[in-house]
Amino acid sequence: MTRGRKVGVIAGGLVLVAAAVATVAFGFVGVSQTVESGTQARVCGVTIGVTVSDQRVRLLGASDESFTEGDRVRVAPFCVVEVVAIEETGLSADADGSSARVELRWRLW
Repeated sequence: MTRGRKVGVIAGGLVLVAAAVATVAFGFVGVSQTVESGTQARVCGVTIGVTVSDQRVRLLGASDESFTEGDRVRVAPFCVVEVVAIEETGLSADADGSSARVELRWRLW
């Protein structure tokens, strides 16, 4: 095997390992995002609206159902959004515009 071919095989192997690590990281760990109630978030190329009432979250554009902490919904073929936490801010929604923060985590499955 020539030197150039060895370098190519090693580089190809490193690319495959990096792709596998990225797939596992995005598949199992996911990416967290905190969103204010009453705003929109862009997740996996899909824009969803987030509203909170009575510790239940509606993800407008993704589903008609309401979700609590730990619930998941598929928003794209390779994207699942999980509601991780719902945190009341203590502010008046009428006066301050937002009354809750929602932590979302998206992952591949």
